[in-house]
Amino acid sequence: MSRCRGEEGLTSTQIAVMMPALLFWIMLTVQYGLWFHAKQVAGAAAAEAVDVAQVPGASATRAEAAARSFLAQAGNLRNAEIEINQDAERVSVRVRGRAPQLVPGMSWAVASVAQAPMERFIPQPER
Repeated sequence: MSRCRGEEGLTSTQIAVMMPALLFWIMLTVQYGLWFHAKQVAGAAAAEAVDVAQVPGASATRAEAAARSFLAQAGNLRNAEIEINQDAERVSVRVRGRAPQLVPGMSWAVASVAQAPMERFIPQPER
């Protein structure tokens, strides 16, 4: 059985056209994984800061130091910004940053918020 003359080299051409698209798709999948991990790291850093900040007498500086320490160990979050809001009733922490960039031209932002009530001691007769 013989091939038609017009089909010679067709497979090589198809591979040459499809491989860049396939590699780009794989890079997008890995980029999504990096973004998802960065989002989880931001959430965990915010929760860490809230745990420190909700204790009576804790300062926002200590909470920020706890979040930065966590981020230094976990990595995968660039240009991290930490915003802490405390009042008598609640503490709220927002962590923002950028996921690592694998695909050129795609920079994905990450933000996470954690909040909790301030801990306080209530004497037995007032409960």
